[in-house]
Amino acid sequence: MKKLIALLAAGSIAATITSLAATSQDVTKVAPDTSTVVFENAYVRVVRAHFEPGAREGSHTHPAGWYYVTRGGVLAVTGADGKTENWAPETGHSEWSNGEDAHTTHNVSNAPMEYLLVEVKAAPTQFPNR
Repeated sequence: MKKLIALLAAGSIAATITSLAATSQDVTKVAPDTSTVVFENAYVRVVRAHFEPGAREGSHTHPAGWYYVTRGGVLAVTGADGKTENWAPETGHSEWSNGEDAHTTHNVSNAPMEYLLVEVKAAPTQFPNR
């Protein structure tokens, strides 16, 4: 009986890990034509997202981080619930994001759009901070 319970528990844990991996998709793996890593270390990963007109990205998520729009435009962002909203930031716009659930993107403007995303992995504080 103990072996059966241990086996069921292990299967449940494996299913949970598989489910989380399936719902958390790295944008650089899903859309390498639009999103590329330009810097990465133990603390952050910097992703350059460049969308030519009509470019699309498959379903992906984002961890918490900060972004800076280097070329404004309009992206149609569709969530897992099927709702679509247009995101139309201007060049120079920046903002903190607490992370993004699964979504797809599509450049619906007639011009390229681009931003840098700084994804936070860990940020140790050291004192004194000089």
